[in-house]
Amino acid sequence: MNYRTQITIDNTTYDTLKDILPKTGKLSILFVGRTPSFKSIIAGHYFQGKRGHNFWKKLNDLGILKVPQGDYPDNYLLQNNYGITHISKIPRELKKPTKEVYKKGFIHLMNIIRKYEPRLLIFTYKNTLDSLLSATQNKEIRTRYGFNPEYDHIFGSAIFVYPMPGTICTREEINICLDDLIQYIKNF
Repeated sequence: MNYRTQITIDNTTYDTLKDILPKTGKLSILFVGRTPSFKSIIAGHYFQGKRGHNFWKKLNDLGILKVPQGDYPDNYLLQNNYGITHISKIPRELKKPTKEVYKKGFIHLMNIIRKYEPRLLIFTYKNTLDSLLSATQNKEIRTRYGFNPEYDHIFGSAIFVYPMPGTICTREEINICLDDLIQYIKNF
C-alpha cells in the first residue's frame, strides 16, 4: 500500500500523505504529526526519516505496534485500531506551519476526533502540541513529554507527547514516559 496523494491549497498542488483512518468505528490511538517530509512522501509512507524509523522501531520493541521485518509500519495501523494524521499536509521542506495553519489543523484534528473518538492521541513532536495549543488558546503553552492530562478536556482524549530521539530529556525521563504509555495501553 502507498499513502501518497495530492492536495491543492491556494491554487498550488502539493504531493503529500493521506490520513490513515478507518471507514467507520472508533480508534484506540490516533498518532498526530506536524507535517510530512519529502522522504516520507516519496516513499508513500509515514515517518521515513531517521527519527521516524526509530519511532516505528521503538513502538515495535514496546509491543505497541508489531510489524513484520522489512514491512512499512503504517500498513499495520488500521488492523490495530490505530490511525494517523498530520496537522499540516504541506511538506515541511516547502512551508513551515504558521499560526493560521495550526488553527486549521486543529479543526481538521477535532473533526477526526469527533468521528473516531480515539482513546489516546500520541503527538510525535512536542512542538506540534505546543504550537497547536498556543495557536488555539491564544497564549503560549509549553507541554511536557509523556502524558499531559490538563489538556485532555480540550481534545476529549488522553494526550501523550512521544519523546522522539534527540529530544531534550534524559534517558530516565524517556523510560518513565514510555513505561507510563505501555501501562496506559495495557488498560485499554
